[in-house]
Amino acid sequence: MKRYRLAVAVSLLLAACSSSSTTSTSPSPVPVETSASLAPPPGTTGFTPPPMSPMKTYTSNTKGFQVDHPAEWTKQNKGGDCKATVCFAAPAQQDQVPAAIMVNQITWSTPTNLQTAWNTQRQYAINSLGVNPKTVDGTQGDTTLGGQQAKTATYTLNRGFIPATARQTMVLSADGTTATVLSVISATEIWKDLDPTFTQVESSFSLIG
Repeated sequence: MKRYRLAVAVSLLLAACSSSSTTSTSPSPVPVETSASLAPPPGTTGFTPPPMSPMKTYTSNTKGFQVDHPAEWTKQNKGGDCKATVCFAAPAQQDQVPAAIMVNQITWSTPTNLQTAWNTQRQYAINSLGVNPKTVDGTQGDTTLGGQQAKTATYTLNRGFIPATARQTMVLSADGTTATVLSVISATEIWKDLDPTFTQVESSFSLIG
């Protein structure tokens, strides 16, 4: 089977957290870089929006979540190009992936709260990914994910490659030890075309178990 490359043009995302002290209740961030793939296909000027397709539900009983994704998008197992818990890649265009959906989980040894978890994610985006703080702060806000309180932000990443737009939404487990982050990302030029699909993906997400 042909393996399409998830280019390292854009490093999106997700910080992992652990407690640095057995007596501390505040988590200390340990960033773990997660890759997502966006680079212009060789010999072309850009991407075209992936065609609409029926949605398919992915369920992870071990991680405790489920989410819909376009049926034609390919699941990428953790490892290699996908450092998140699970990734779904849009159909490749000349061996490059124009869009992706990712779910990642961040765990703490002691309970935390949603705002603290989100601040860790925000700081990672600014320090490690070079995202403008004003961009994060200007779009972040409160929302719901799977019927639970959540934090979200939308921002553009452009570090010498084609612009990519990403939206991340975070929800915290009931015991406060696991944050689940749903990330959707695409080349900025096709973001508006994919936003309805991404909104449907976000609406389908839920924690289970």
